[in-house]
Parts: sequence; C-alpha cells; structure tokens
Amino acid sequence: MRKLVILCAAMLGIVTCMAQTVIDNFNVGPYIVDYNGQGDVKYRLRDNIDLYEFFELKMDTTVVVETNEIPISHAIAISGNVGANRFASKEIGLEGVWKQHLNRNLYFNGGLSLSFGLTNYGKNASDRSMIEIGVPLQLELGKLNHQSASLYGAVGLTPAAYATLSAENVVDGERTDGIKKSGFLIAPSLDFGGNIPVGSTILRIGVYAKFKVNCTPGDFDVYTKGGAGRMFLGARIGFVL
Repeated sequence: MRKLVILCAAMLGIVTCMAQTVIDNFNVGPYIVDYNGQGDVKYRLRDNIDLYEFFELKMDTTVVVETNEIPISHAIAISGNVGANRFASKEIGLEGVWKQHLNRNLYFNGGLSLSFGLTNYGKNASDRSMIEIGVPLQLELGKLNHQSASLYGAVGLTPAAYATLSAENVVDGERTDGIKKSGFLIAPSLDFGGNIPVGSTILRIGVYAKFKVNCTPGDFDVYTKGGAGRMFLGARIGFVL
C-alpha cells in the first residue's frame, strides 16, 4: 500500500510539472505559432483559412519574385569582329564605344572603329586590301546589368573613311597594279547577341550584318567593281567594362 501511494504521488508530480510549462500561442497572418522558447517554434495554418481568399488572389495568379537588377548607366564596350562576303571578301576589325543609358532598356552607343578588308579571288585573280576608320553610332535595346544574363539588339550607322592599301589585277596571267582609291562610306548595321556577367565585367557575344555604301563619286567603286564587297555577315565578341 505504501509503495502504491508513493507511485501515485510521483505521477501526480510529473503531471503537475508538465501542466506548468507555458506555451505561447499567437496568430501571424494565416498561421498559428506555438512558441515554447528560443529555438522551439512550431506553426500551422489556421482552421478554415483559404490562402487565395486571405491574400485576395485568383486561382491563376502567378507570383513573380523581383530581383534587384540595377541597369548600368554608362560603360565602355570593346569588341572584335570577323566577317565575310558571299564572294571572296573578308574583314576583321576592332571597335570601342561609349554606352549611355537613355531610358529603361535603351542605350546610345558612340565610338571609334578600325577595320581591315581583304579580297583574294585566287592565284589567277585580283587581290585588294582595304582599311576603314569609322565612327559607329547605334541605338541598343536590352538589359545591361551585372545581376543577370540577357539578350540585346542594336541598329546603327557608321560613317567611315576608307583607303586602299594594295590592289593587284591579273591580265594575261601577269599581275599588274590595280586602281587604288580613297574616300568615304556609310555602313548601316544590325547586331544581335547576348550579355553574360563575368565578375566585374560583362562578356558580349553576338552576330552582325553590315552593308557598305560608297559615298565617293567616280566611275570606279572599289566595293562593287573593285571587289572589296558590300554586304558582310559575321560574329562579334567583346567585353563591357
């Protein structure tokens, strides 16, 4: 009997201690939170709560999490390009532009370009090499930031001065000096590609199309009759600093 009384007293003490443990319950939005102390937290959805009604959402609502994309206000872009004509003309060039943010995803680009052209129709045909120095002017549409990759597109116009470095013709199997001319041209262009953030810079890879219009009067046009080529398609790679 004595042992039974002691056992009952012990069980009663345990129950009493458990009953003295204080659990705080409070509502946080649509949830009930049970807080038993630091590090001991439980929560559950309140009874009869519909999250769509609580947050006034429709069944087809898409929740978009916005990232803090900070557009670059101005920067310098340096790129190299290689292109080819559908005949035998090729070009290789360098370009550096200052990029100025205008509005939202719109940028204005202006700078300086240097390009070398080479036409080689083979051992028994004419050769021509050209140099062009231009001022590319472009409007570019696309996101430009260090937080995410993006696509871009640009339309531009490049006034340029050109000069013939060398020109040779083949007449009756013998090479003779060709016509060398210098002058000015205008080259409309289209660019399309992508921006990839790499550390503190942005890698830029794209393709371009360019059409060269000779603005120097005369009977001999080095870009048509001289074989230097007018329409070029190519690839471009560079960095935005």
